[in-house]
Amino acid sequence: MKDFFNKIEKKPVLITISLIAFQSLSFLFVKLFQSNYHVLESAVDNQIPFNKWWILIYCSWHILIFYIPYYLYKKDKNILAKYLTCYVASIIISSIIFIIYPTIVTRPTLQNDNILHILTNFIYWLDNPAINCLPSMHCAISMLFIFTIFTSKKASKNMRIFILIISILIMISTLFVKQHVVIDIIAGDIMMTFIYFCVNNDKKVVNKVKKLLNI
Repeated sequence: MKDFFNKIEKKPVLITISLIAFQSLSFLFVKLFQSNYHVLESAVDNQIPFNKWWILIYCSWHILIFYIPYYLYKKDKNILAKYLTCYVASIIISSIIFIIYPTIVTRPTLQNDNILHILTNFIYWLDNPAINCLPSMHCAISMLFIFTIFTSKKASKNMRIFILIISILIMISTLFVKQHVVIDIIAGDIMMTFIYFCVNNDKKVVNKVKKLLNI
């Protein structure tokens, strides 16, 4: 086990931890300026039932936010620079939206009577209260997974298929675990599509990020 951890590249892991810290601090800062949360549940959302099994797919996102940048660090540092730039940009843009138009979702009350409910309640506890939902960062970053892996010429076909499928399932899972509503997903995907379109064609930004992080 010690040999395994010794072989792990530390830099991409530290970069990811820094991103998560920046995201968390940004969201805490945003809460200082918010009031009058909006509920955006539609008739479609009300027809989607809570399903405990989807929490497993939902939680796979937390693995991918470490795995994807690590994979890109080893395979394609140009795409990694784009990934990092897009991630930071999405945090900044979403934080502005959260201040201008704060939202909240209604979540079910679950008894801790099975392991999946315990896991779901833990996620609810981490993300409590259920505010700042539009755009969905869970879905925006899932879309970023797809863009970066498909843009990289060094990613294998199997990797592309896997990331496409799991990322789409993650987006769907946000509905079944009642962390988001449909409009949150649409907003998150549109935001990331716009960001990636801008960053993907900007070589100067990519080179600056690579130089800054020495990657």
